[in-house]
Amino acid sequence: MRPLTDVMHEAKLLFYSKRFDDLVRTFCMNPYGVVVKEKHKDFCTVNGHSFSTKKSNNTNFAILASTTFTEPFHEPIAYGRYIAKLVNLLGEGIIVQRLGDLLQGRRSTAERIKKGSVKPTLTDATAGDLSFAIPFRYISDILEMLEALDKIVPGVYSTSTLLYGAEVKFYSMRLKLTNNLETEVKNLFAAGDGAGITRGIIHAAVSGVVAAREILKRMS
Repeated sequence: MRPLTDVMHEAKLLFYSKRFDDLVRTFCMNPYGVVVKEKHKDFCTVNGHSFSTKKSNNTNFAILASTTFTEPFHEPIAYGRYIAKLVNLLGEGIIVQRLGDLLQGRRSTAERIKKGSVKPTLTDATAGDLSFAIPFRYISDILEMLEALDKIVPGVYSTSTLLYGAEVKFYSMRLKLTNNLETEVKNLFAAGDGAGITRGIIHAAVSGVVAAREILKRMS
């Protein structure tokens, strides 16, 4: 990924899938980073980050496919949770799969991953088959995105590329905020992705500045 990350630390690339015309994008790109487990109340998802003092040989990033459901369905958060829980059920946690195995329609094994050129940074992920848990539509979107990305960064669509699942973002969980990011509770502010108003590090940081300016104004 160096041809890309050397120019832009966190590239955000958009792609529209050919089969379903879904918006697919990269998210949270971490050069020399590690994949980590993100724990929720009753399930876990996958995430990633980089350290300032310690580097791995890998770059990790998420591929997110956006969905706007139509009537009568109106429970997208429950749907995302269901997918994450299904992955956890099959893998007793996070599942990791070689891209080559996914393309060949077979589950990954610990032995095949060990022989691959990409070493996993989340060591307690279970080698398995993501296609048993993630809907075909999203698998198709992810594969198309990786194939397109390979034209920019040759090698990303290789058999040894590791796919971890699942990462789910619940952006519809948005707080009611003023323009200064104050909640309905006086003098309580919320900023960043957790408030549902941003999608990424840079925008989250800017929202923090907006809230901080208003707080300082009230303190002066």
